Amino acid sequence: MSPEERQQKIRELAKQLAPQFRAHRPAPGADINELEDFVAEIGYAVQRELAEDLLNEEASRKEGNRTACPCGNSATFQRFHALRVLTSLGLVTVRRAYYRCGQCGAGHCPADARFRLGPSNTTPRVQAQIAAMGALVPYGQVGTLCRQLGLPYRLDLKTGERITQGVGNALAAEPPVPFGPAERPVVIGFDGVMIRTPAGKKEVRVGVVYEPDPDAEETPSGNPRRTAATAGDLRKEYLATTGSRASLVAATGARARARAGDRPVAVVADGAALDWSELDPVLPERVEILDFRHTQERLGEIAKVMHRAPGAAQAWQEFYSWWVGRIGPEGLLRELRAWKPETEVAQEVRRVQLAYFERQQGRMQYPDYREAGYPIGSGAVEGTCRHVVVDRFRQSGMRWQLGTAEPVLQLRAALLTHGELDLRGYTVTKSRPSIATAA
Repeated sequence: MSPEERQQKIRELAKQLAPQFRAHRPAPGADINELEDFVAEIGYAVQRELAEDLLNEEASRKEGNRTACPCGNSATFQRFHALRVLTSLGLVTVRRAYYRCGQCGAGHCPADARFRLGPSNTTPRVQAQIAAMGALVPYGQVGTLCRQLGLPYRLDLKTGERITQGVGNALAAEPPVPFGPAERPVVIGFDGVMIRTPAGKKEVRVGVVYEPDPDAEETPSGNPRRTAATAGDLRKEYLATTGSRASLVAATGARARARAGDRPVAVVADGAALDWSELDPVLPERVEILDFRHTQERLGEIAKVMHRAPGAAQAWQEFYSWWVGRIGPEGLLRELRAWKPETEVAQEVRRVQLAYFERQQGRMQYPDYREAGYPIGSGAVEGTCRHVVVDRFRQSGMRWQLGTAEPVLQLRAALLTHGELDLRGYTVTKSRPSIATAA
């Protein structure tokens, strides 16, 4: 359509819609809701009409009477087929050139592939919108969101599910471009959270790569205190999988290494979430930090058996939390070595905790970490568990098949990492063309 033809089409549309405009225009004194509804209705009508004309112009175009067939032979033009296509502006009817192969007998409409039509003949823009909603809210709430956002289309639940999972699989196959080189220290963290499946509980493993703000105020558990206004400065990259921990550790470590360049990468974790040696292939040189809250919890277990009085136990825990966090672990180790508990329970606590802190001493140099600008708490990865997994996968009554959970995990992690990600490049196409009544 030439510029002149487009202008002519706009004039025709204006003439066609003029009676509707005059008949339904809100009366003087109408409130703002009536005015907005009227303008939106007229706007959608104009845009839908233009979209239908442009789609038909492109779909009916045929390059001669023959075209290539997917089987390798050539297909011959037969006729035009009409199809109802679901666009972001609503349903439109599109007439496409239909070809049939004399060798394999299959027929197809090349326009379907050019338009990248997906399930229920949805355009890439509709698929992107549905997939984003399906990643952020339960599938059953997608229809409600469509209505509340004023989107001029509806899809059944299963179609929304297929679209969401298809986009998630496409993202997993070709992840978005990661963040560029870091401007601050790079930190990674690991954790896990359980979801329900028909076969029982399954752990989802999560990782996060981010760049902490060294000037942020610190909470008592060693995490930087953040506000909504500054959270985006951390350049957080979320990762999650129902697969092996080794695969997640490898992917997270590789992302961190690419961002950090020659600078060391810090790893904040507790003993349960990570086998530190799993990082050797991707981060042979790293700064290992034992989650400070994990240290505080163990100090609390010691305090309960060392001091019977609650006040004394709390005072001991608070003192050594301060000492370890601000001075280092050596004073705590001296205290535990000198402790001579009388009961068998206390003796066992001393044995287990002293051995643990002696093994972890090299990962408890908290004053040095603070000086280097590293966080000492695992709040970032705990937040990752909540944002990526809990808020979507652990709602009441949910049971997930691993094959359907994984693509939604990939999609949700990508959207939370790259808020402006254009999902139209990750949409899926139908395996077979839709043939409607000849027109």
